[in-house]
Amino acid sequence: MAKQLRPLTGLDALFLYLEATGTPMHVASLMRVAPPARGRRGFAAVLREHLIARLARLALVRRVLQDVPFALGHPVWRELESVDLGAHISIRRLRRPGSDAQLNALVAKLHASALPRDKPLWQIVIIEGLADGSLGLYMKSHHALVDGQAGVQVAQAIFDIAPLAPERPDDPGRPTSSPPPPRDALARTALRQAARQFAGVLRGVPESWRRLRAQGHGGGLLGRLRDSVFLAPRTPFNVQLGAARRVAFCSLPLDQVKRIGKHFGASLNDVVMALVADALRDYLRRRRQLPKRPLIAAMPVSLRQPGQEGGNEVSMVQCPLATDLDDPVERLRAIAAATGQIKGRVAAFKDLIPTDFPGIAAPLWATGLSRLWRRGRLSERLPPLANLAVSNVPGPPVPLYVAGARVRHYYPVSIVTHGLGLNITLVSYAGSLEFGIVSARESLERPHQICERLQAALERFLQQVDA
Repeated sequence: MAKQLRPLTGLDALFLYLEATGTPMHVASLMRVAPPARGRRGFAAVLREHLIARLARLALVRRVLQDVPFALGHPVWRELESVDLGAHISIRRLRRPGSDAQLNALVAKLHASALPRDKPLWQIVIIEGLADGSLGLYMKSHHALVDGQAGVQVAQAIFDIAPLAPERPDDPGRPTSSPPPPRDALARTALRQAARQFAGVLRGVPESWRRLRAQGHGGGLLGRLRDSVFLAPRTPFNVQLGAARRVAFCSLPLDQVKRIGKHFGASLNDVVMALVADALRDYLRRRRQLPKRPLIAAMPVSLRQPGQEGGNEVSMVQCPLATDLDDPVERLRAIAAATGQIKGRVAAFKDLIPTDFPGIAAPLWATGLSRLWRRGRLSERLPPLANLAVSNVPGPPVPLYVAGARVRHYYPVSIVTHGLGLNITLVSYAGSLEFGIVSARESLERPHQICERLQAALERFLQQVDA
């Protein structure tokens, strides 16, 4: 039984503890799937069976959380012998006319709902009734369960690069019960994990201190770290959030964004950040809420070493968006200069950023701090470090298929939390940049307005290129 136990790292567990703030910590995607011309009627049921058949091969979907007795460590994963996969995959139908606005409203409602902790932390909803005949495929999983590597495994299991025939699941019979492991096995697992974590801390501190002092005067790395931390201006996005969510989706042609980057000598990510800056600047300026100081985006960066496996290995960096500049080209150049400095800082600090920490009593103190953050509305009392989160994720360059049907769009749906009530995540997919914008009602009531401004920002840059 103990061999089935898989301790969570400190960072993975942190996503669980942060839910005590009242903000769910799951990530998701929304796909628009075009059913085949023949067999369109009833395709939702076919797709559901196909997903059950494919997911049955993944151990990941059978993992469930198990608390450690006496809070001796972070929770652990235990793998169930079998799971009723069909209970995690449902079909919903939109009322007529089946508009995109109705789809977005349903996705926002689904995304606002936390995953129950006593079951495997994932859910799939197939959405039919859309006016254009496509299906929506909403897939969400807890961030503690699915990191970048696990996400690749899930995608490889579900999707094909050719329109293969859908599969039907084997008849597994009734799911078998999996009794929880003995408390002493859980305790031993937690203590072994804690011993490894403490040993890692003790080994890492001397080396980290040596590196921090290595560069001599000016504070060395300590001085560089101090100089690289910014305080963001307060905006409508930096507020305490309620339970409701808002979502919007849009696509930009990847070749056009690349053409802008080539023309101005900037990277694809630099152009994306400039488009986001332009859209937000216009949105806030029209509401007379544009700060004099530049907005700051929080950008996730991977800390995973080559060959490293298991758990989330990610941190966040600050990227000034130069929204204090009027000219969009000057803004792009300022952002490119900032991201160049960020790359240097990440290279310098990458080995010093912890992604794990000992879990003894962490379920108590980390959860308690999260509740204090929420009840004290500290996100509105303390200076913000960022105004929004922006994440640019590389995706498949070719079309994907599921159950023989082509995936037209592949939109990400990410996380917002208190003080960071706007998230813009994009995935490159089959020649497009697929934007998923998530907000809270308190921070941004109509995120589709940002989509409209992203389109307008792209057109303004293209006019500069073609001039």
